[in-house]
Amino acid sequence: MANRNFNGVQINQSVTIVEQAGAEIADVRNRIMAYDGDGNVVLAADGSVVPVGIALIESGVNDISGVESGKVNTGDDVDIQIKDIGYILAGGEIAKGKEVTASNGLAVTAESGNYVVGIALSAVAKDEYCRVQITKYQKA
Repeated sequence: MANRNFNGVQINQSVTIVEQAGAEIADVRNRIMAYDGDGNVVLAADGSVVPVGIALIESGVNDISGVESGKVNTGDDVDIQIKDIGYILAGGEIAKGKEVTASNGLAVTAESGNYVVGIALSAVAKDEYCRVQITKYQKA
């Protein structure tokens, strides 16, 4: 077995990353995000899009009104949770234990072929916050 040397290699254990918004978003908080063609983040349109993670609160807003509203402009920094347990705003009723995917950035129950962002750890109705274990894959 070869001796492996990883000097100078750093493994990032952070739960979050910071990415730039690729579009103006009225309220980014607790929404499912995906990369656009330029490598910026936008709301994940539907289950056919590979999710990056869940937007927390934007970090690049200069005034407090933006932080309270969750609004981001193109080029603003967005903090995104990429692993562990987080909260996503539900776009419909979700049962506990179901796989969830995106619909205009909101969580909905995944169907065959959808990209899954996580497993629901709570049962919720539309417009409630669903606790999810973030685990990204494509549903068979």
